[in-house]
Amino acid sequence: MWVCCKKKRVCAGRQGSFLDSFKLANSTKLPTLRTPSTYRHHEHLAEKFGELPDEVMVELQNMLRIYNIDAEELFFKWEEYCLKMGEDIKLNLKNITAFKDDARDQFEIEMRVKSKSAQAPAARGPQRTAKNAGDVFNMLDGLTPATPRSSGPSAAKRKFEKAGYETPLAERTSKLAVGSSPVGPGPGFRTPGAVASIPFHSRPDPGKVMEVYNPSIEIPQLPLPDYPGYQSRVQFAALINPHKFQYKPMYQKLTMGSQVLDDRIEEYAAAIQDEHNIPNDLFCNPCSKLPEEVVVVGRIATDVMDSQKRSNEASLLLEASRGGGNGGRVRLDLSALKGYAFYPGMSVAFKAINPTGDKLIVKSVLDPPTYYGAGSKPEEMEEELRKLAAGNFNVFIAAGPYTTDDNLDFEGLTELVDKIVATEPDVVFLSGPFIDTEHPKVKLGDFPVDMNNFSGYVLEDLFKEKITSQLNRITKSMVLLVPSTRDAVSKHVSFPQDRFQRKLLGLQANVQLLTNPCMIALNEIQFGISSADILFHLNMQEVKATGKGIETNTFHRLASYVISSSHFYPLFPAPEASQVGYTTPIDLQWMRLCDFPRNIKPDVLILPSKLPGTVKVVNGVVTINPGFMSTTRASGTYAFMTIEPPTKILEEENVVPPPDPDFTLKHRIYNRARVEIRRI
Repeated sequence: MWVCCKKKRVCAGRQGSFLDSFKLANSTKLPTLRTPSTYRHHEHLAEKFGELPDEVMVELQNMLRIYNIDAEELFFKWEEYCLKMGEDIKLNLKNITAFKDDARDQFEIEMRVKSKSAQAPAARGPQRTAKNAGDVFNMLDGLTPATPRSSGPSAAKRKFEKAGYETPLAERTSKLAVGSSPVGPGPGFRTPGAVASIPFHSRPDPGKVMEVYNPSIEIPQLPLPDYPGYQSRVQFAALINPHKFQYKPMYQKLTMGSQVLDDRIEEYAAAIQDEHNIPNDLFCNPCSKLPEEVVVVGRIATDVMDSQKRSNEASLLLEASRGGGNGGRVRLDLSALKGYAFYPGMSVAFKAINPTGDKLIVKSVLDPPTYYGAGSKPEEMEEELRKLAAGNFNVFIAAGPYTTDDNLDFEGLTELVDKIVATEPDVVFLSGPFIDTEHPKVKLGDFPVDMNNFSGYVLEDLFKEKITSQLNRITKSMVLLVPSTRDAVSKHVSFPQDRFQRKLLGLQANVQLLTNPCMIALNEIQFGISSADILFHLNMQEVKATGKGIETNTFHRLASYVISSSHFYPLFPAPEASQVGYTTPIDLQWMRLCDFPRNIKPDVLILPSKLPGTVKVVNGVVTINPGFMSTTRASGTYAFMTIEPPTKILEEENVVPPPDPDFTLKHRIYNRARVEIRRI
């Protein structure tokens, strides 16, 4: 307890000599009672977190001082922690203590990465000795002989002969990961993801329905009576050309990438002109002096350089196309808007003025172009009705990861396949990652390899053992596999991404391999799907101010960005690994492959995300986030959808005399589908 009296401070209850007390009392480094600062921290934390118990508030204030951050950034870190845990977490002392431990682990990882990248070559000190001179710190896992180091071809041959074709043992890899090296992390270090997971058999509320869309539609008894299998009920058609995805990755030209970005602005300007009937003379260069209100078109950019900080209103810029403004950028003034929502890479059209040429004062935002939904001819709808004579069209939807970070047992996937085999749906959507490159055991190679069935490809053999073996149990359903850029077995490392290799993974004929992203038609119903977590990435980069005309539901707002842009990944640039925990490698010159075909909205849009699973109708599109099958430490969710045959549509649209040959009927899946988000 510190007692202050004029210029002297005496430490009450401190043991020691008077000289020690005098030194402490006059030290400039002595911590003092910063009452105004404490109150200021308390107010900022209460503004972000709400009123909290005193012990929780003290812990949060300590984190502000330790990491030298403000309350807003701490609140963002708390949101990321809640998303990572995959569950609703209360702000109590127990959870805040776990949050502090997690933040400390992440901070240690970042510091080690920075120190390694900034470390300069230093003079070597005296060499430590070890029992095995051939492998000083046992880093080669016993692959070298316990003899003095030798050189030459014979020595290399002996090492090669001694080393077996085997995966390093789990205890050895774990030892390396936890700091057996003298320059590695200390004994208190925990491997990322090494959080105690909830055992699958102890998971909370298995089978619980978390959310229902269109509960008035009844779920048919599954399997359907006399179900013949998917072959006679499902007609598959790809609406994109999958061969275009076989491009050469990591061969990106800057000129081609910049041209793609420029074309998107020009195409958006043309669409805005058609949508709002704007004459050419009203379009102006946003970077020039504009004393009168005109229309400007460009792409939202940001000048925030630190990847640890989020974009804000003051950091937003408008980048013009080369034809409409020489590719210049101008800062935005949004004070005249009652509400707004933007993200980097967003194509926008403003009514604005620029009196000085330095700042664009935005007066209003023009609505984006309207894109139409898919339709089919009456005879095609009648064919759909005949195919579904046995009952509703049933779909399962799930997204990886499929196992928690402490094991590679894939218990959630096994449980899901059990349900699929028992209910026999028509179609199953499964999106990656399957063998996740971010999984701790995959990173370390901490899994056994069956040498009796070794094909020469370790990770592909793991896929066949854990994934293919389960998929082969599904015989009466069509299985659609969508890869992820985090899939260790994918030959294509960038987004947009090519399909899996069927032969290498041993997949059977009822498995259809899709690109990432992809638009397909199952009978007359059009599905769009992408495994890139665009919803979470947009949520991290979005800059918004609630007000008139701004959607308050986060999922609805984020999904509308994708649909209104007619693009599966409208964000640019993609977030860095320090923001979302992994890298999304975007091949910019091929991003045209992410456009919706013919700018037609799909009937169903599947966007798996780290955000909680949900389903909503957005701009007439049934948009589904099934959630992840597994979080880092617990089981997750999946989606089930049942779609009624188009009986009512054909009855309502029975036109006499017959319509013209180009007449189409809207599918109206939002009226015919019931969707449930379920816990596995």
